Amino acid sequence: MSSQGKLTSLAVKVSEVSQGFAKITGLLIIVMMLGVVVDAALRGLAGVAIWGVLELSVLLLLTLIYFGIPATQALRENFRVSIFADALPPKIGNAIAWLLLLLQIAVVGMFVWFTWRAAIWSFTREEVSIGLVEIPLWPSRSMVALGLTLFLLQTLMSAIEFWVLGKHPYARDLDEEIRDEIHEGT
Repeated sequence: MSSQGKLTSLAVKVSEVSQGFAKITGLLIIVMMLGVVVDAALRGLAGVAIWGVLELSVLLLLTLIYFGIPATQALRENFRVSIFADALPPKIGNAIAWLLLLLQIAVVGMFVWFTWRAAIWSFTREEVSIGLVEIPLWPSRSMVALGLTLFLLQTLMSAIEFWVLGKHPYARDLDEEIRDEIHEGT
């Protein structure tokens, strides 16, 4: 297999992992909703609260957000001002896409660095949330760092796909999606 084929295969695998993380967020939403519903029902019916549901829900929200971002990049479903971008000549549009990719890699790389440092600091200091129940913060900080790390990796894979396949990192290829849907239906 050529080096381009290996890079493309790697990009596909990272995209699958990113989409798997997005599926995990779906399960976490169900867990969070069940906790909130049971807590609300017990408060209303029996005047009893489940301690820690609010704190856990807040921490789960962070995980939901940061585990979903890589899949958004993989599927090219992030925000894009196509009115302006599509009007540019292809060479200028590609140059701007490369600049944006490099900027995104730099910024997300800095976020990854700082969030892992914060997660490690939180773990070593045994940092806990303030509330009725003390919940360790390092797991949620680690989930944010993990989500951002995967986002950085997915951005690098988007750059590889742009370089090797010419697949724009921010624009969805509607023709390709239609072909895939037709292929899956047969």
